[in-house]
Amino acid sequence: MANTEYRDAVRILFLLVEGSVDNGEPSTGSAFPRRFEGETRLQALDFWVRYPDYLADELVAQYEETGGASLLDAARAIFDDNEPSERSIPMLRRYFGAYEPLDTVLTMLGTAGLTKAITIEHPTANPQHFLLSEAALNLRDRILREHPVFEWYAARAELVLRLSRGMGGSLLKKRQHERKEYHDARVDDLIPTIAEAVRAKLEKFEA
Repeated sequence: MANTEYRDAVRILFLLVEGSVDNGEPSTGSAFPRRFEGETRLQALDFWVRYPDYLADELVAQYEETGGASLLDAARAIFDDNEPSERSIPMLRRYFGAYEPLDTVLTMLGTAGLTKAITIEHPTANPQHFLLSEAALNLRDRILREHPVFEWYAARAELVLRLSRGMGGSLLKKRQHERKEYHDARVDDLIPTIAEAVRAKLEKFEA
């Protein structure tokens, strides 16, 4: 497996595990005890992992809404660690926002018996959910024990899930579209960085 594919698989696995809930369906619950709800939600959360500058912008926005000092500290830490330059993984702008097919990653996880994609029937949409096996949870823990380099991904998955505050995929996408640079990016162009704008915003709080 190529290094980038392995990195992508680990990143998505950590998001799926961190964002999962108990799977109460009798027909699948024994084999897959956890469930992650919504491919759109997964894409939106992955965007924040891949774009630390947009994540910092959201942290600042929520700080302005709530006054939680830890949010501002987390945003500053992103720049102190130079994440917008060293951790960013660009995504393309598609018709409904940042998007990258996850077929390869999900196929790898599914073939390994870690996840299973299911489609939920709905009157207006047919969202895709992902079931997670006990092996997926165990692998996540094993990766952290044996490969500490991936601790950053685990911590980042925890942060973006906490920041999402239970929002579904549509609300997360709407939140991200509120940033002009994201919304106005041309289809099939890379979502542009906003690092300097967010850095300037942070500096105002220090003045």
